[in-house]
Amino acid sequence: LLAEPTAAALAYGLDRGARGTYGVYDLGGGTFDISILKLQGGVFQVLATAGDTALGGDDIDRAIAEEMLARVGGEQQSLSPAELGELLSLCRAAKEALSSTPSTQLEWRGTMLALDVAALELLIQPLLRRSLSCCEAALADAGLSAAEITDVVLVGGSTRIPLVKRAVAALFGKKPYDSLDPDLVVALGAALQAEALTKGADHLLLDVIALSLGLEPMGGIVEKVILRNT
Repeated sequence: LLAEPTAAALAYGLDRGARGTYGVYDLGGGTFDISILKLQGGVFQVLATAGDTALGGDDIDRAIAEEMLARVGGEQQSLSPAELGELLSLCRAAKEALSSTPSTQLEWRGTMLALDVAALELLIQPLLRRSLSCCEAALADAGLSAAEITDVVLVGGSTRIPLVKRAVAALFGKKPYDSLDPDLVVALGAALQAEALTKGADHLLLDVIALSLGLEPMGGIVEKVILRNT
């Protein structure tokens, strides 16, 4: 098994003679992950990982939907699954449009909502802060400061949002890698590792577990056996 952050690092060619400590910021549709990797002498060692399993692009879509429903005096809970799905689809399209245009509009039940980049950024600020808090936690677990990170790799479709790129750059103090398609970069890295396993490679992958593993002897209390980030 290959961890997604390590796959992303392989896709960017960080296995070919690269040295240093790298951050992999992965904001997808439903989850967020940040991993800190150290590369030295062909060895990929994951120092720490953190994340939020309930944070992603879907939350941005719902934030836009809430803004739209506020205009028509409704709530997401009052919509049928089909209606909610249609609304979220419209919101997703508007979000994607704002990655390349300054403003857009969406229509719902005869009401038009004008949305520009500034309004979208205001809506997603709380979500973005949650991801940056995870980054700070991973750095603390790795015993590093943001300034000690050599470079940062962006993964996941939600990293196309300009505000996300700027926020990551501001936290780590450097422009992140974003030249590869963030939706495909993990698959590309996995394919490269599959080739390495069949044809041979000169790099070694060392990973950590994201969550502690343990046993529940009694009373609903878990006794940890293997701690997270080991």
